[in-house]
Amino acid sequence: MAFVFDTIILLAFTSVFVAVALFQLLAQSDFGDVDPPDSSFYTALGIIVAVIPFWLAFNLWLQASRGQTVGMYIVGIRIARNDGGRLGLLSALWRMLILNPLLFHPVLAAAWILLAVFATMLSPNLVVLVVTATLAVLSLIAPLIALLAVVQDKQRRALHDRIAGTLVVRTS
Repeated sequence: MAFVFDTIILLAFTSVFVAVALFQLLAQSDFGDVDPPDSSFYTALGIIVAVIPFWLAFNLWLQASRGQTVGMYIVGIRIARNDGGRLGLLSALWRMLILNPLLFHPVLAAAWILLAVFATMLSPNLVVLVVTATLAVLSLIAPLIALLAVVQDKQRRALHDRIAGTLVVRTS
């Protein structure tokens, strides 16, 4: 359930970035009177792609300071190290980068695809395209990997929790 609540927050977060990007395009077109310049399309793409680092930073701050995301707070769970201690910033970052469904989320797959398009437009490099396309695919399968890991683990830990040495525990 925490993932569902976090998904709703992510959708709202993404909607704000898309709205700002589209408003920027509208403003560059003199509110529909002229075609916007090509640079405004690149700016719009950049704004939409910026949701990824901002979403990462938002969740890192929450997990490092509170030990929980908004969805976890609503459900009444938090993240702790295996020894029960609080997560630090580096531990939270490590946990997020290991196929965590909050960062590798199906909603963010579109942003990863836009990043692939944007990056290849700026620098037509096959490596950049393959890396960003891989991130998009991982965004589609990371929640399934996490779910399968939870079902198979006695402590109901996802893959990113096992590798990062964290547990999800109930708050009092």
